[in-house]
Amino acid sequence: MPKKPLTSRQLDSVLQAPERRSQAGLRNVITSLPEDVDPVPAARAALCLIRADHVHPMRIFARACKTLPVPVIRALLDLLETDRRPHSFFLREYVPRDGKKREVSTAWASAMQALLDLESPYGWATPRRKAKLRGLAGNPRTLQAIQTAAVACEQVSMDMLAVLVTDASEASLDALIPHVERAVKRRDQTLDRLQELRTHARATPVMDDFFQRIQAQLDARQAASPALQFARELGFGELDTFELTIELESSTRAGAKAYWYWAWLHVSSDSDQWFTIAAAEKERGNLLHNVDLNFNNKLIHRDHLGLGTCEPAGFPAWIARAAKKFRVQWNHDGAQIKTSVRGNKGRELLARWLRG
Repeated sequence: MPKKPLTSRQLDSVLQAPERRSQAGLRNVITSLPEDVDPVPAARAALCLIRADHVHPMRIFARACKTLPVPVIRALLDLLETDRRPHSFFLREYVPRDGKKREVSTAWASAMQALLDLESPYGWATPRRKAKLRGLAGNPRTLQAIQTAAVACEQVSMDMLAVLVTDASEASLDALIPHVERAVKRRDQTLDRLQELRTHARATPVMDDFFQRIQAQLDARQAASPALQFARELGFGELDTFELTIELESSTRAGAKAYWYWAWLHVSSDSDQWFTIAAAEKERGNLLHNVDLNFNNKLIHRDHLGLGTCEPAGFPAWIARAAKKFRVQWNHDGAQIKTSVRGNKGRELLARWLRG
C-alpha cells in the first residue's frame, strides 16, 4: 500500500531539520518533493545526503536527486558556489543554472546519471566498468565537467581520472598532469593508484610514455626503500623487492580474567608506508579483534598498551619487552611468517631473528 504524501506542515518540519532524519527517511522525502516546495530549504536538505558518515554518499545523492524541481536545482547550484569538492565543480560546469527550465532539468538528470556511472559498483577491470568509463569519456559535456573538476581539485576519484586516461586527449592529459606531479613530489601511494589507471588507458604512444614515467618513479622509490636495507640487515642480500608479514600470539596471562596478546609486523618495499606494527590485548573468549596499538613509519595511530614504538629491526626486542611487561611468553613455534623470499631457509632465518 503506497504511503500517504506528507502534509505541508510535515514537509516543512523535515526540511527545517533534515540532519535529524535517517538517511532512508530523508531520501524518501527528497525523491518526492512537490513542484511548489520552498527551494532553498529543500536544496539544503538534499545536500545533507552528501555526508561523510554515509557509505557512497554521491550515489545516494544522485539517486535521490535525479528528478528535482528546477527551482530546487537552481538553489542547489547556488549553494554549491563556494563548495570546493569535485562534485560541486562537476555540477556547476555541467548544468546551465540560468538556462530554460527544460534545459536545466534535462542537464541535471544527465549529470546525476554521470555521477552514478562514476560510482560504478563493478570491479575495477571488468568489462562493465570499462564500458561505463568509455561512455563518460565519449560524452563531450560530461568529459568537460570532469576535466574542470580534475583541474580545480587536488583530490578527485579514481573513476574521474580513469575517464581522463580513457579519453587521452590533450585537454585530459593537461588535467591529469598536476595530479602526477604532486604524486611524484610526495612519492606516496598516490603513485601506485595512478599506475592502476593503465587498466583503462587508450593505447597511444603518449599514454605509453606517460605510464612508463610513472613506473620509473615507482621503481626509483622501491630501490630507495628502507625495506630493502632491512632485508640486507637480515642477511638476504640484494633484492629487487621485499615483503614480510609476521603474526604471533602469547600464552594466557592469569588473573581475574584470562588475557592473551597478539602482535603483527608487516614490511613492504612496494609502499612508501614501508612498515606497520600492531598489537592487541584480548580477553579469552572475546572474538572481537580490537587493535590497541598501531603505528607505521609515518604515524602513531594509537598506543593503549603503552609499549612505545620501534622500527622493524627492533621488533624482537620490542616483543620481548611486551612479554616481560605483561608476564606472558610468545608462542614462537606457532608464529606465522610469510615472506617474498622463497624457500624454507628464509623462514628459518626469520624465526631465529624473531627469537632474538
